[in-house]
Amino acid sequence: MKTLEDSLIDRALELIPWGTQTNAKRHIPEMGDAMPHFIESASGCRVVDTEGKSYIDYRSSLGPIILGYNHPSVQQAVRDQLDKGVLFSMASPLEVEVAEVLTAIVPGLEQVRYLKSGNEVNHVAVRLARAYTGRDLIVTCGYHGHGDWFSCGSGQSMSWSWPREGNGVPEILDKFVIKVPYGDVDALQKVFRERGDEIAGMITVPYDWNELVGYDFLRQAREVTVKHGSALIFDQILTGFRLGIDGAQGFFDVIPDLTTYGKAIANGYPLAVVGGVKPLMHMFDQVMITTTHAGETLSLAAAMATLKTMQDEPVFDRIRASGQRLQQGFDSLSASHRLKEAKSFGLS
Repeated sequence: MKTLEDSLIDRALELIPWGTQTNAKRHIPEMGDAMPHFIESASGCRVVDTEGKSYIDYRSSLGPIILGYNHPSVQQAVRDQLDKGVLFSMASPLEVEVAEVLTAIVPGLEQVRYLKSGNEVNHVAVRLARAYTGRDLIVTCGYHGHGDWFSCGSGQSMSWSWPREGNGVPEILDKFVIKVPYGDVDALQKVFRERGDEIAGMITVPYDWNELVGYDFLRQAREVTVKHGSALIFDQILTGFRLGIDGAQGFFDVIPDLTTYGKAIANGYPLAVVGGVKPLMHMFDQVMITTTHAGETLSLAAAMATLKTMQDEPVFDRIRASGQRLQQGFDSLSASHRLKEAKSFGLS
């Protein structure tokens, strides 16, 4: 007899490509009962599936749930704003208030603009770099979304990327993107040595699970981009507000020209931010980036409450402690089964 989850999966696959909206949430038959396919509700660190089973969710909704599901102060801020309105015909004061907080706590963030997804703000950061420099070539390092500018290019194939052939992106765009592996200083220097004066910017995930490699790599990235007049962009969609309140800038002591945020910034509400130094941000005067829901107030209210909690409570100590506990648990289980100790990664 089919369960409710089985029935939902069949219905979803019939009506929705993948059966869901996000690659990492796709149904994996091999996981069996170890991975619920649908979540009915969530609170704190736990999620409940359609069969009523409860799980501790270390996935944090793929990153956004930095404070836990239904965090009281965030939810209250959203409820309060809901009574005032979700979207207006003109700007909301919250747009200014969130910008004031962000520019005060993140080094190098002098101005900000809001959008709704990491894919959008990364696209905008690349557009700003190209507009500012008058160049077309972009160096990418890591996963930055599903945009045409990322789903093309040359260089070493990166993890998480889809097959190039047949992905709907014109082959002519390959000449405008070069992929460099994270931490490969030699490859980075070679690209800039050979084509530095053509490069509009380099976009990189600043933390790729190996902080020892990251220190030297990011310093080298900052050095070569300055030397060649290219913009350095930190894609902190995933890492933002996990390394610390001041982000990768504070953790590595490297200041980029532009930074993008998403996921954790509003504890699950849809908000993404691109920000950076004024010369590049002033390019918005000639680069037309506009969208109706960018100033939606519930997400901005959630962001204000989330950022305040990060400032007032030991959020980052708790994140580190939770990560260490999980890793140590895996190491202990590996040892008890005489397996090789789990590879250490993250902030442990």
